[in-house]
Amino acid sequence: MPKERFISFPDASRDGTLLLGWAGWDHLQQAQALTTYVTERREFDAWDAGKLTPLLAGLGELLPWVAQWHPDIDPEFGVRPADAYTGFLDEQLLQLGLARDDLTGWRPPARTTKKKTTKPAKT
Repeated sequence: MPKERFISFPDASRDGTLLLGWAGWDHLQQAQALTTYVTERREFDAWDAGKLTPLLAGLGELLPWVAQWHPDIDPEFGVRPADAYTGFLDEQLLQLGLARDDLTGWRPPARTTKKKTTKPAKT
């Protein structure tokens, strides 16, 4: 069985489980998935800037790659994909009161590890 690889978005699911995407998606497909997810979370769950910042930061990181690998105008939409996703990102930032620096400065929260408890030795 081939080994599948995934990209993860910790703390980005609706129910607290790990949100996964397929690592086989190209940059454009990843951007499409993130914009769809952001749109749905805003529309259906009223997520705020705090919950959306990691997803928007991920989208921001993809934009240079989308521009590089998908430079042609999309015949269906009449615009370059990177331009469309940049416009989407800018609109989200404006509506949420965020700046690009908020995205580039965002870091995932530090994970805390649980201490292992040791059982007393049996005598």
